Amino acid sequence: MSQLLRTERLVLRPLTLDDAPALHQVYGDAATMRFMPNLPHASVEETRQHLAHALDVSGAVHWAICLDDDGDAIGHLNYLGQTVLPGLGYILRRDQWNQGYVTEACRAALDYGFDQMNLDRVELWIDESNLASQRVAQKLGFRVKGTLPLRYGHQTMHKIMQVHGMWRHDWRNVEAPRTGVDFFSAQPVLPVHNVTTSAHWFRDKLGFRIDFLYGAPPRHAAVSRGDWTGRMVTFQLTRVPPERVITPAGYIYVMVGTNIDELFDQYQSAGVDIVAEPVSQPWGMREFTIREPNGHELRFGTQG
Repeated sequence: MSQLLRTERLVLRPLTLDDAPALHQVYGDAATMRFMPNLPHASVEETRQHLAHALDVSGAVHWAICLDDDGDAIGHLNYLGQTVLPGLGYILRRDQWNQGYVTEACRAALDYGFDQMNLDRVELWIDESNLASQRVAQKLGFRVKGTLPLRYGHQTMHKIMQVHGMWRHDWRNVEAPRTGVDFFSAQPVLPVHNVTTSAHWFRDKLGFRIDFLYGAPPRHAAVSRGDWTGRMVTFQLTRVPPERVITPAGYIYVMVGTNIDELFDQYQSAGVDIVAEPVSQPWGMREFTIREPNGHELRFGTQG
């Protein structure tokens, strides 16, 4: 249950289903909903059902953003609940944009989250084309921690979401506590009999780049595919003796964009060994599997 919060210009009061008519002006507006996971609401009842579902999520905290104690809600601010890491979300009525209200409301919510909820960090997921929301994050002191692909159910293409993060010590402007070693990524190291041949196969058949070949003749290599540093799929290849039998353990899962069928067609046309054709799985992914010449299976998947 949220607590009543006050700022210089705003009242953040606990959200209720009675806020549905006012918030339908927000959730029913196409421009406001441009970056949201749902289509604009067609009715007040749809907004009421949306709020009812949100209020039912364990661990979530919701506020109605108001201009005074008796005023209607002009926006919705919340901690999401049931997430791996604490996430903050917000939406504001379009005629109230560009007045600093979201930044002001988020400052109060961050104070509450770090002080009353004892959160150690908070995330904002922001569409990379949503420049206004990115400016809010920057004003609050968030920093981009990474990116991830995400496709909403009503859309055909995935979006790239920026993950903005803030630690409690950053918000309080105190020295960071000593922590363990940072983890950044994992790169599969695939045993192969011929590093050069395998690296060329990844390049010529799968469209990867050869990042390096080490040794003469090469005994180690790395191949990658992606548009930007830090947003790539990378495999390392390491040479094993030709008499050693390579016994792959499991398979490697590669997350890709929504045009997965086009990728499958490219690989099939290139003569890649197909293990399983594209199929939409009941858990919401669309996947296909190939096998590279050393026997390693690569399963490609996207939100189905």
